[in-house]
Amino acid sequence: MRLRGVLLVMIIAILAISSIAHANEAVRGYFVVNYVTYLNPSGQATNYYIEYSLTLYNNEPYPIPLTISIELPRYSSVLYTSPTANVTSNGVTWVVNLQPYSEKTLEVRFKPIYTVLPIASLEYQVLVNGTPVNTTIINGGVGTKINLFTNITNLLPFPTMTTISLTRQSGLHYEYNVTPTITQNVLGYEVDYWLFSTSNNTSFGLGMVVEDLGPWHSIRVNPVGVQVSIDLNQSIKSLRGAIDELNATINKLSALSNSVINASSTANNYTAQFLQLITLLNQTSNVLGASAYLINSTLLVESLLQAQLIELKIALTVGGQVLGTEANVISQLRSLLNPIVSNEQSYINALNTLKNDLSQIEKSTNNSTLKAEINNAINIINQVENLIITLNQIYNNLGKVQSEISSTQAQVNQAVEGLNYAIYAANESEALIISISKNLYLLHNELNNLTNQLLSTYLSMASYQARAMSYLMQISNYEGELRGMMLEDEVRMSVLNALANQYLGYLRINNTNVSVDVTIEETFIVKMPSIVNTQYLLQLLNETAVQGNKTTSHGVSMVTAIPNHL
Repeated sequence: MRLRGVLLVMIIAILAISSIAHANEAVRGYFVVNYVTYLNPSGQATNYYIEYSLTLYNNEPYPIPLTISIELPRYSSVLYTSPTANVTSNGVTWVVNLQPYSEKTLEVRFKPIYTVLPIASLEYQVLVNGTPVNTTIINGGVGTKINLFTNITNLLPFPTMTTISLTRQSGLHYEYNVTPTITQNVLGYEVDYWLFSTSNNTSFGLGMVVEDLGPWHSIRVNPVGVQVSIDLNQSIKSLRGAIDELNATINKLSALSNSVINASSTANNYTAQFLQLITLLNQTSNVLGASAYLINSTLLVESLLQAQLIELKIALTVGGQVLGTEANVISQLRSLLNPIVSNEQSYINALNTLKNDLSQIEKSTNNSTLKAEINNAINIINQVENLIITLNQIYNNLGKVQSEISSTQAQVNQAVEGLNYAIYAANESEALIISISKNLYLLHNELNNLTNQLLSTYLSMASYQARAMSYLMQISNYEGELRGMMLEDEVRMSVLNALANQYLGYLRINNTNVSVDVTIEETFIVKMPSIVNTQYLLQLLNETAVQGNKTTSHGVSMVTAIPNHL
């Protein structure tokens, strides 16, 4: 057929590449099944047949004998076969000797007793001057417009290739909205091709305007070819690749979910520790504030210092005990912070690893929502890293505070000793008490600041946990969508595999080291009406009839005149 013949160069190139790709196989085969339907302008099928074409490539340096049989539907009428074919009641058999590095094409064309359209259906309408036609010959002249509207429906769960072909001819002006994909010169004729990938439906319209009817005042418009095809093996390979990519993405999302869960668990542990720290620091701050107030109150009775030396000594002793308690509390705080500070680098490394994993997933996905959420998660991880560094600083500050408490406690002890020297040391004791009170107030303020920092950290960690749970829900939903897509692709692949196995079941080759790819084609040949100036034809017939009458009359006159001359 002309449509397949025009694409011969493209097909040979594809087959040559495929034969190189499968060079490890002794024989490579390509089985093309073409369902051909001829349609008249009024929408009726005038002819239908099926064509099987098997092309074999020998990739070895020696001849390979092959016996090939193709099973045909029962009661089919064989229309054509390649030479040397042995036709039986249920099939065709060839015995060939495939020469080294050569190819052989075997064809059989037959007419079944029923019509099958396995991959696509075609709806079309032919209009002449806007009116549907119901005949193959239309009265018209220059300016007559012919339109063809087609709608191709894909019946498979995978995109097919739709090719529409038109052989241009003189005397017609062509109108179309879509520029031809390919234009080739075939045997002196210019042929246009439109190529579409059809997932569900493909609609196409074409217009022709008569510019010249020629010397016979008529023009026979060339038919339009519509072919739908699918390479089953290549389609299955594409689906398998898509399934592998989806599975890899799902695995990455699962790994991300585990990372988020682990990070959330760690944050939960930190949150509990921070809550304990906040409680202890708040209690310690209150104790320090009360102690400072108690010690500062002694300055109000400075004039009665002599009489209250004993009470002051007791107060200082109590203050020393309080400082001891505070030192113990701060020691406990540092003990609680020590695991975090000691493992600061490991936590930061783990968070950096999580950030890298999130960055990789962000690069591997095209989902803008997921990308945005991953960036938010990375920002939160950066905040957590900063919080860990802040905890290290707090830990060091607590060490300083502990040193200051120890120093203050020593001062309290000195003050107690000084009180034993009675009144002459009152001035020095007063200055020392002021210093102790000041230091206690400073410690009180520092602990308040530390409590506020820990409270802010606690709230940030709690916010992170809430957002982490939100991310987990989104990841879970996205993972569910991907699993649904993968399941749909697996169903499509099963359908295509079943279809390929069905057609391979018609084929028998005695050599098992033969790999065969299957391509299914449906070709519709839509015949267009002929445009004829019937007025001119009637005039021509009348002139011919008149001329004939004149000739007859002249002949009769001559016959009548002969006797007179005799």
